[in-house]
Amino acid sequence: MGKSKTKSPDHVPFGKIIAWGTRPIALGAVTILTMYLSLYCTDTLKMPAALVGSLLMASKIFDGITDLLAGWLVDNTNTRWGKGRPYELCIIGVWICTFAMFAASDKWSLAGKSVWLFIMYTLVFSIFSTLLNTAETPYIIRAFHSQMAVVKVASYSGIFVTMGSMIVSITLPIVIGSMGSTAAGWRKLVSMYAIPLVLIGLVRFFFVKEEAEVVEEAKPEEKVGMKEILQAVRTNKYVWLMSIVFMVPTLLTSLSANTYYFTWIVGDIKKMSILSMLGLIGLVLVLFFPTLMKKFSAMQIIGFTAVTAIAGYAILFFAGKNMGLLILGSVLIGFVSLPTSYMKSPVIMQLCDYNEINGNARMEATMSAVVNFMNKLAGAFGSFLLGIMLSMGGYDGNLSVQPDKALTMIRMIFSVVPAIFMVIVLICVFAYRPLDKLLDERKKETV
Repeated sequence: MGKSKTKSPDHVPFGKIIAWGTRPIALGAVTILTMYLSLYCTDTLKMPAALVGSLLMASKIFDGITDLLAGWLVDNTNTRWGKGRPYELCIIGVWICTFAMFAASDKWSLAGKSVWLFIMYTLVFSIFSTLLNTAETPYIIRAFHSQMAVVKVASYSGIFVTMGSMIVSITLPIVIGSMGSTAAGWRKLVSMYAIPLVLIGLVRFFFVKEEAEVVEEAKPEEKVGMKEILQAVRTNKYVWLMSIVFMVPTLLTSLSANTYYFTWIVGDIKKMSILSMLGLIGLVLVLFFPTLMKKFSAMQIIGFTAVTAIAGYAILFFAGKNMGLLILGSVLIGFVSLPTSYMKSPVIMQLCDYNEINGNARMEATMSAVVNFMNKLAGAFGSFLLGIMLSMGGYDGNLSVQPDKALTMIRMIFSVVPAIFMVIVLICVFAYRPLDKLLDERKKETV
């Protein structure tokens, strides 16, 4: 009889990799869509830019409570479906509320629009997205057998996620250019995306189970209370460094003046689709993540991409309407979002290892919750900063021609301000190096 072959714990079936990438496409599409939320509010609903930014920032007051509660809830969840998997159903709530957010009538009073925007935005990001993001790390750890398997899944499914996100990024400006001039048009176009993306977003829930043997091999889980959560957050300084590094791309996505830049400086918002196609280049880098992770830490890879992003923003400052320079700058910038999008779980696993070194529980969900809280706070701050800076520049959505001061401000938001935040990322990556070194030494000791 032939010897039975035991599969390596690092092996992951291709179908499982594809299935894992489905829900991130559905949630990522919401993030892409909300890049146009400020433009929708200022130019379609005729709301003041500063008010819109303030409302989005104010909704994040709830996140300080919901993120920590979500971390506690997931860390103490134990169902027949698993720990993180049940929360995948929240993708339904995300899209229902996203559609509702873009369903406001331009005939409502300013107060009515403001209240509606605040409630729906809060439900999307402070409730449903919070539960999805907090549960993801416990889910992926229990769905796969080793850290390298987690890296492979995060990287290779990232290719599928990037391709799906590209389809949304490429088609959305074209659809908005054709249908986004009225409130009714916005409702119709959002529904076109919502229905298929909800169905896609549920594929992971049905086809990726939490493996019982993975859970059994793990340390016996402790009940985690708020005291333990606060102690871990207080003693683990690296969670804050990671949070800043991972929050900057989110902040820049919300701060993004792309929609305003292409509307008022390039003169054609449909040309944004050209830049969206550049995501194909990023797929090449994602393919090499597992190989790179054997030589460099995730934080080191992020540091490398931050350097290229700074160069890219410098090019964008001088680009004007030149599509060649806009493409070159955008290619260099595009790399920085890849490791922060697809390498979060391996870095959180490092934070959990450090918790154990300090004598605390691992608390995967809680570590995710802190990072997610900072991410959403960054997203809100980006929207707030965008609204304030546009108002300072004299931007007015009712005008057919914007003043020169407003156009200059759009250029600054488009290039200079993001470059400054990239410098902050580099500082945090450098400060994170001691943890990379500590864990690398401990790994060598166990070999």
